Amino acid sequence: MTLGLALALSACGDGGSSASSGSGGAKSETIAIAADPLEYINPLNENGSPGIQVAMAMFAPLVTTDPNTGKTVNVLAESVTPDKTSQTWTIKLKSGNTFQNGQPLTAKDYVDSWNLTAQGSNGWKNNGFFSKVEGYEALNPPTPDGATPKPTSVKALSGLKQVDDLTFTVKLKVPFSQFGLTLQYLGLAPLPEEVRKDPDAYKRKPIGNGPYKLEGEWNAGDDIKLAKWDGYKGPNAPAADAITYRFIPNADTAYNEFLAGTVDFVDVPSTKIKTFKTDAPDQWVTSESSGANYLVFPAWDARFKNPKLRAAFSQAIDRKAFADLVGLATPATGLIAPDINGYRADACKVCSFDAGKAKQLLQEAGGFSGPVNINYNTSSATGQIFAEAIGNMIRQNLGLEVKYTGKQGSEITELADTRKLDGLRFSGWGHDYPSIEDYLTPMFKSSGDANFSGYNNPALDKVLAQGDAEPDQEKAIALYQQAEDIALADLPLIPLYAKQNAYLHSAKIEPRVSKYVGVSALYATFK
Repeated sequence: MTLGLALALSACGDGGSSASSGSGGAKSETIAIAADPLEYINPLNENGSPGIQVAMAMFAPLVTTDPNTGKTVNVLAESVTPDKTSQTWTIKLKSGNTFQNGQPLTAKDYVDSWNLTAQGSNGWKNNGFFSKVEGYEALNPPTPDGATPKPTSVKALSGLKQVDDLTFTVKLKVPFSQFGLTLQYLGLAPLPEEVRKDPDAYKRKPIGNGPYKLEGEWNAGDDIKLAKWDGYKGPNAPAADAITYRFIPNADTAYNEFLAGTVDFVDVPSTKIKTFKTDAPDQWVTSESSGANYLVFPAWDARFKNPKLRAAFSQAIDRKAFADLVGLATPATGLIAPDINGYRADACKVCSFDAGKAKQLLQEAGGFSGPVNINYNTSSATGQIFAEAIGNMIRQNLGLEVKYTGKQGSEITELADTRKLDGLRFSGWGHDYPSIEDYLTPMFKSSGDANFSGYNNPALDKVLAQGDAEPDQEKAIALYQQAEDIALADLPLIPLYAKQNAYLHSAKIEPRVSKYVGVSALYATFK
């Protein structure tokens, strides 16, 4: 599951007294992440929330969203300038920045790092971010679905050119008016030369360019301990002197660790939505999430091929009841998060609960053969509960047999990526940059990095391309909405709910809360 930052402040705890204090010494905090431990740290090969959280501390982006104004501001970039068509972009870096090994940060580091990621045979997760750059196909030849491309003789994107030590240009295959926004994504962070020469040798001893560096040795499964790096010259450095990321696979366990006083910040799991305000009075914040949550069909399974069948499943689900079960959630009515420009209420015409219509659509689709299998993550305390809730609705409202399969989340993802997963699964998405386009291209474009279902529709790809090429933002949004309509008509996944995020924080810190970039423990202030 890939989720971006939580957006739009909704409510805050009142603050209050604490048994601990951040004064009188080094300012340190321990942030709990309810997920399996990372196997490596490489932002170019990471698009999951746990890895991105760590990358935010260790790597700096070219640009970012200002938490106070919501405007895009430069971090390592001096300027980002499109030509008149938004097809060729010139990026000029600020001078004087270095990596944590002392190597000066240059335009060559970006060009070479991006080429490394764009090489399909490397299999890096952010490869698709470069699909719009001229020359991408030469590095990514046609490959059977689910297979890794073979190495190619071409090793560089023809659209990437170094102009001088601090300047490079990016020529896209077609105009893309949103490209400047994408540069805040940490999947575009550069790697220093010594890491590029042997990425595997540095996968557990990364060399970043952000405000924090790895402190000491780190092995997969260990806490990730970071210390402030004095060489960081970017704007708005965080206040903490040291940060520890502690990975706790079970979200309830992570929550209990906070209550025991061993961590300073934790996400509130769904099981604690009803009690967190009384469990930790004056030590909580909530925010609207930019994430959207879905039930995903396997496009590789012919039994789910008929759109009417998928619509039948959608209308068999009582989203209000399910959102109440999830807690702090509202039923989804489209594919876009409510806080994004271009969101439309009730964009989905088959997302309302109607058991009679669901049965009719199932009949028109020719029924369904065999049991419906719902996969759920065994690491989640609510995984089986949510799966059974959806399964009961499908069983009761469609008369179908339902079974459940529990697996580790990583195993479910691997099976889906190789088109071997049997049945439905839950997933979610939150934007990497604040644009309606980022809810559509990754999940619904045929080559999208987060195309969870294996969906492929040339008509949608065409409309997305038209939106990308439209320099007028309002006209571009209208085109992206057309793409959303196509996806909703095909329904390769079912929108389920949007939810508020809730967090607990120790009394010694006050997380940064912004309606533009959400809640951040990394940028907490100390009391």
